[in-house]
Amino acid sequence: MQNIEVKNLTHTYSKKTPYEKVALSDVSVTINEGDFLGIIGHTGSGKSTFIQHLNGLIKPQEGEVKVFDIDLTKKKPKPDLRRLRQEVGMVFQYPEYQLFADTVEKDIAFGPKNLKLSAEEIKNRVRMAMQAVGLDYDKYKDRSPFDLSGGQKRRVAIAGVLAMSPKVLILDEPTAGLDPIGKRQILTLIKNLKEQVTPTIIVISHDINEITQYCTRLIVFNKSKIAFDLPINELFTHSEELLQMGLDIPLSVKLNNCLKSNGIQLEGDIITPKDLVLAIAKYKNIGGAL
Repeated sequence: MQNIEVKNLTHTYSKKTPYEKVALSDVSVTINEGDFLGIIGHTGSGKSTFIQHLNGLIKPQEGEVKVFDIDLTKKKPKPDLRRLRQEVGMVFQYPEYQLFADTVEKDIAFGPKNLKLSAEEIKNRVRMAMQAVGLDYDKYKDRSPFDLSGGQKRRVAIAGVLAMSPKVLILDEPTAGLDPIGKRQILTLIKNLKEQVTPTIIVISHDINEITQYCTRLIVFNKSKIAFDLPINELFTHSEELLQMGLDIPLSVKLNNCLKSNGIQLEGDIITPKDLVLAIAKYKNIGGAL
């Protein structure tokens, strides 16, 4: 089932001025229900402009964008942006900077209150969202979000989006600025959200080693176009092309390629460190020597 369909999307900033810049050029992509999609690319490659089209922050200039049954290119009747932003939740980079209320509960409840829901429904949504991000409701609801750790603040910000019950969750650089423990906790959280809360998740990241640990499909933006849109186990057959674009490849893929060049052929798709360890163990068990 299709959640999002984009056809021939082109977007140009500062049209007809000396600062004109093509951010997207003839981009077409379909995002299906249940996708765990990663988006990578250099700064300025078009990835942020692309995702901002998906919940109506940027209006399409050329091409088509359809999210569920909401056609963002139609002028009459106007697209229902209010409903769109309930169904497509966006968590921006450093979302903790957008916290503002004096308690965790009030901050998370802000979105549901704007939906004019009952007090009971708002409370239920806040409790559900806090549980989803691993924050005990009774322990944290009355605390100031500004007194929490960086990772906890980010969980509160994500809970504020989850309280809107989105069908699609978009996360922009979700681990940016966190220490290694905080990063690991957020990565685990994202995996749990995919399994238990939001079926379709889109993640933007510059860290190829992180994004390959949970996404099953990767879109690579390069120079305002989609260079690749492939299942993750197929993408790194194009390692040389990715390197030529100036993009990194996972360390495990590099090590596997190095072993291949030295005549050691491991079995299976090797993307993550776990894949590599298991493949080496299997190789050694059948008589190989490293």
